[in-house]
Amino acid sequence: MEPIIIKLPSGKYLSEIEPFKSQGIDTDSQYHKTVPGVGITTFAIRYFESNLIETLPNRPVVEAKGKEHNELFPERPVIAVYQGVTIAKIKAYLLSDIKYKKIVTTPEGFIYKVVEAFREIYGDLAVLYAEYFMLIDESERIVTDVSYRGDIAAPLNHFFYFKRRALVSATTLPFSDLRFNPFKNYIIVPQFDYSVDINILNTNNVIESLKMRLAQLNSDHVSIFFNSTKGINAIVKALNLKSNYMAFCSEDSVVKLIRDGVPFERATDDFHVNKMLKSNFFTSRYFSAIDIKVDYKPDVILITDVFFAAHSILDPKTEIIQIAGRFRNGINSYTHITNFNPNLQAKTPKEARFYINGHLDAYQGFVQSYKRATNLGERDALQKAITDSKAHSFYDENGNLNDAMVDNFIHEERVKEYYKDVSNLKSAYAEQSKYFVSTYSEDIFDAGDKDLFDLKHSTSKKEMHQQVARMLYRYKIKSHFHFILFKPTNIISKLREQFSDIALGVDNLDESTLEQTDFVGSKIKKAVSEAKDLKEVKALAPHIYQLIEPYHTHVQTELVELMHQAYQNANVKRKVVGQHILLFFEGDRSTELKKNVYKLRDRKFEYAESNQFF
Repeated sequence: MEPIIIKLPSGKYLSEIEPFKSQGIDTDSQYHKTVPGVGITTFAIRYFESNLIETLPNRPVVEAKGKEHNELFPERPVIAVYQGVTIAKIKAYLLSDIKYKKIVTTPEGFIYKVVEAFREIYGDLAVLYAEYFMLIDESERIVTDVSYRGDIAAPLNHFFYFKRRALVSATTLPFSDLRFNPFKNYIIVPQFDYSVDINILNTNNVIESLKMRLAQLNSDHVSIFFNSTKGINAIVKALNLKSNYMAFCSEDSVVKLIRDGVPFERATDDFHVNKMLKSNFFTSRYFSAIDIKVDYKPDVILITDVFFAAHSILDPKTEIIQIAGRFRNGINSYTHITNFNPNLQAKTPKEARFYINGHLDAYQGFVQSYKRATNLGERDALQKAITDSKAHSFYDENGNLNDAMVDNFIHEERVKEYYKDVSNLKSAYAEQSKYFVSTYSEDIFDAGDKDLFDLKHSTSKKEMHQQVARMLYRYKIKSHFHFILFKPTNIISKLREQFSDIALGVDNLDESTLEQTDFVGSKIKKAVSEAKDLKEVKALAPHIYQLIEPYHTHVQTELVELMHQAYQNANVKRKVVGQHILLFFEGDRSTELKKNVYKLRDRKFEYAESNQFF
């Protein structure tokens, strides 16, 4: 079926144009808004002449939409359903004489409260399915969130029983559920430029790049979107923030931040623009749907850290578009700071589909074998194979496949692929050229996130020391050849201070020699002493060879005088010992005519190459 195109003029909302003004929202349809904030959610709540069930991703959005509407239109209120709103309150609303009843709810609120309220009033759900229009807003969140929030997909178990139903989002994702195949696709095409300038900053050290970016901006209003409470806590500490910042996240994340040392007044799950300060952090709860209406244009920074917060990867096709649309007054600058990991295990959509189908087939094989098995041992083994299978979470308690979990797996693999290499991410942004005017920059530091990740995940003390040595050697090589390709951090100096023996070894030994010490302090010091002595001998060699010939027999007293002269020429203060001549020549010590002599043979160092030593 060909998509239905709806042109949206500049400065207009969907509620002001056809077919919405006269026909409302069509059933069995998916609306692709293209850009956030065009007004379909507002239209459904305020003007759609129908009883309505509208699901939105989370509590802040539901609460805000309900509050905004009820303040503007107290004579025709909606009910917002989220944690804390009782079934009794929903029942009272349903039994009221309001003409068009509008219920705005979280997915969990719909499943555990709205559905139960209808059952308690009517005995079944026939009225719900027949008399209410169900609209799933921000529909892509079903795909993106279902792997860690299974109930977000639960409304789909009811959705297809509704006589009238639709989905909407600015960043729709495809569903593999075949029940969506007959749906009509309405595509909203804005008749204006909606692109956003964005700088993608490729870095090997996310926090150091953030510091530099913030210093460059010197902004009074910064909003940082980072889906990691540990990451937010690390930034707060790195920037030494004491006040004038807020972290907006879920209830559980608030607890985590406070437990990690963030003051309780600096983290909240209750968003309001009046709580925003100079620096504001947002987790994924606020990536879509929420309207942030402020009278300024903030500088917005997105952060992805594939090493320390794998779940912070951002999709240019969904989250990055949605985040830009949160600020209804626009944004001053848009920056995406990210690192990359070429070792990320990721699959193309085709590979992901083939892979997960294999898991599903194997899982069904286990299930069928379990049903046929009569031996208790065989049943126990098969039961364990079933519950341990990756595919187990893809099925509900009745054995029905959750197609959204399949879609989620394919989606996550696709997005991971972007963060293996900057060229992959560039391609992803290029596919969204109508949304973004992209520029790229790079920050390379002397120590990066991968270094710190490897160090943190060392499995033994020796492995940790090996990681430290690799970092210090890499820095040493770049410094020696004056490769000014990186920006300094205090990480190297801290490592040198904390691992002083290893730093001593790196300064004086090659990598293989240091490895032979097993990174034991006493062995390192001994090896360094020997290395320094050899270095001094090599420096003395050309001066010795200028005064003393090979293949001669030399009296020790004469050698001592010549060696003393050579040491003076080399400006080396070293005790002159006759037998040390054997450091420079092959030879033997013997006695002739009651005198100690040395019979010298080959030079131990090539004379022509001696000036190249160190």
